[in-house]
Amino acid sequence: MATIREIARIAGVSTATVSNVIHGNTGKVSAEKLAEIQILLDQFRYVKKLGLSHLNNARSRIICLAINSSKTYENSIFADPFYGQILGVAEGLLQEKAYYLMLYVSASIEDIFRTVAAWNIDGIIAVTFRAEDCDKLQRLTEKPLVSIDIIGEVSRRFVNIGLEDFEGAYRMTQHLITRGYQDILILANSDFGVDHERWRGYRKALDEGGLPYDGSRYVLISTEMERRLSQYETLIPRLKKGTALFFMSDFYALEAIGFLAKNNIAVPDDVGVAGFDDTVYSRLSVPPLTTVRQDISRKASVAVEQLLILLRGGLPERRDIRLPVELMVREST
Repeated sequence: MATIREIARIAGVSTATVSNVIHGNTGKVSAEKLAEIQILLDQFRYVKKLGLSHLNNARSRIICLAINSSKTYENSIFADPFYGQILGVAEGLLQEKAYYLMLYVSASIEDIFRTVAAWNIDGIIAVTFRAEDCDKLQRLTEKPLVSIDIIGEVSRRFVNIGLEDFEGAYRMTQHLITRGYQDILILANSDFGVDHERWRGYRKALDEGGLPYDGSRYVLISTEMERRLSQYETLIPRLKKGTALFFMSDFYALEAIGFLAKNNIAVPDDVGVAGFDDTVYSRLSVPPLTTVRQDISRKASVAVEQLLILLRGGLPERRDIRLPVELMVREST
């Protein structure tokens, strides 16, 4: 690859002129010389260097994808394919628009703020953070921000891309009731955010189906595998014909199918299992997993679309966008 000095010598211009063309400052360059320099840049496959001078410009064309690390899976957030799909789709779409994506995984808003400031990042996509954290991050950075699956109420400082979580859990619980399950347990990491919305949908379906509810039906499971497997062990005496386990993540539902098989508990003959997300692995399990489908790729693409609107100085039509869900009935129920 040729240097700026070599291209300037061939074109018969100064290195400053070539540098101006590379960085789009072409007001004082003739159309003839501009075309000639551009041909040489293409011919020698010149790649613009992103050094400190570039990062100090008004626009870096870097987007930070910040993922909350407080909910990890076996020491890595990417053990759950949901996050990998968000990353892959967002990176591809941003690349098409000549943006660069920086991945940053942290539960600390202060750490993310320092990263955004140090790299002069243009915008932020924040995944599974609390509303107050997104509010604070946008206020500190003064950068356009789009959240995915916010926990809490959306403010006017950012746009959130969420899901019809209530509706998804409501429809799944209705399905389990129609299949004859009378003891339906809901299993989640928490009782706030999207998990709480799904619990509300589950409760409504139970009430309409005339099934009693007590606190023992909401099982809080650990993000640590050893503790989680121990919790599954304690549930075994309760499992009987007519019991269904409704997990708030396919990751845990698929893990539970394997655990039950090792303990000679057949799915769905002995116990039904359902999940939420419809990741690629839900179709590959034995038996295939009944789950609530969310279009993860669509969630990522809408987040990028909304961020680009904000970057252009536009105003979003809505601050809280809820994408539809679909019930995927398979052999696990």
